Amino acid sequence: MLTQSQADRLLAELKEAVRSDIFVWEHSQRQDEILRAVGDEKLQFILTLTRNPFEIKLHARTRDRHIGLLRIDNAPFHTNPDGSELRDTPHLHTYREGCGLAWAEPIDWYDLGNPLGTLERFLAEFSARFPSGITAAMV
Repeated sequence: MLTQSQADRLLAELKEAVRSDIFVWEHSQRQDEILRAVGDEKLQFILTLTRNPFEIKLHARTRDRHIGLLRIDNAPFHTNPDGSELRDTPHLHTYREGCGLAWAEPIDWYDLGNPLGTLERFLAEFSARFPSGITAAMV
């Protein structure tokens, strides 16, 4: 596991996609993209992306140990470790020491009608970018 300080540093570290071409977000397919820290190519991450008409799933984790750092979720119900509940609201799981990704906070920027906008906001939360750009494939 990570300390909160370590996780915060990993989240704040500027990351770029390894790919040199435009990222095309396919519909109804799981895609894994490798990201690396700018200035430290050995520090790498995996971004898993899935979208369909009913949900958008985004999950960022370390590549070496597969420690989840950030995940977006639209499950209708979530219980946090302290017993608080989220109902019928999209939420963002952010790494917390001792809890991993078990803790979530509601978000108001998850938009099924604008998957690229949702992805761009998630990338901003993860300090990540696709230097050549992103686009969404049509169904």
